[in-house]
Amino acid sequence: SLINVAQKQLANYQVFTNKENIFITSGVQQALAILSTIPFPNKKETILIERPSYHLFIDYLKTHKIPVIGIKRTSEGIDLGELERLFKTEDIKFFYTMPRFHNPLGTSYSQKEKKAIVKLAQKYDVFIVEDDYLADLEQNSKADPIYTYDDFSQVIYLKSYSKIIFPGLRIGIAVIPNSFLENFSKYKRLMDVDSSMLSQAALEIYIKSGMFDRHKEKIKSSYSLRARYLNNSLEKQFKSCDSIFEYKSVKNPCVHTYITIDNRISSEKLINRLKKKSIIVAAEEGHYLDLFPKERMLKLNVSNIREDYIDKGVSDIIEEIRYMKNRI
Repeated sequence: SLINVAQKQLANYQVFTNKENIFITSGVQQALAILSTIPFPNKKETILIERPSYHLFIDYLKTHKIPVIGIKRTSEGIDLGELERLFKTEDIKFFYTMPRFHNPLGTSYSQKEKKAIVKLAQKYDVFIVEDDYLADLEQNSKADPIYTYDDFSQVIYLKSYSKIIFPGLRIGIAVIPNSFLENFSKYKRLMDVDSSMLSQAALEIYIKSGMFDRHKEKIKSSYSLRARYLNNSLEKQFKSCDSIFEYKSVKNPCVHTYITIDNRISSEKLINRLKKKSIIVAAEEGHYLDLFPKERMLKLNVSNIREDYIDKGVSDIIEEIRYMKNRI
């Protein structure tokens, strides 16, 4: 079954677990919906997310009026002192994090940060929900997930197949601790109209045949090349245009990155002007909780662009930002 195949594959990411703890879900989204709904052994209510965070999860929490607060994450990581304060003083059920290739920041936590997060979670009885949605694109074989450092079953590990294969494939994996295995299983049965058996069977064949690994290597090297191109291009532009936008270079770039622009520039107008030049970018909208301060950010993504278009695209983006900044 797909669970047997997934168990072997998870071991390659340093996620060692029993088959009983692995659930096949309709994408990461379904796992997050269940985890947000079911009671946890720590009997706490509030969910802590990073700011910025995954926009669809924020939508879900808002729609279902689930108590949620945020902690600021920047290209430098998070303030561990602030994380400890929140774990200690707030009623935190779980901390939802994207340690690897964060969306939209594109940054990853260091090994030191991952270990510190687990330690704090254990100290204050907070669970960690680790969304490792781009695990397959990791180039650094020593970059283990937070799950690897967890000795007390405080980490719930989530992985997606939609990013690496195609977005329509709504299949995810959730590794659930024994302490609420039954509860998760019960809620999943209630919600499961369909964790499509056909898709699961197709994916199982795809992985077993070795096609998945071949495809993964191809995608990984292609994304990595484009991400490095984009990083270099932005670095080059930033040296000569540091009054126009801000960019912090990423050590290990992948799919996403971002630049920061003047708060007075209208993101909507800028996005529309770029669209006319066939450049698709997005703003920070949706990645922040309503009441928290936002950075005016422009999200850049390399999944649909050829390397030879990147330099020109970056120049056009900077040109448009300059044009709008001059009209403030």
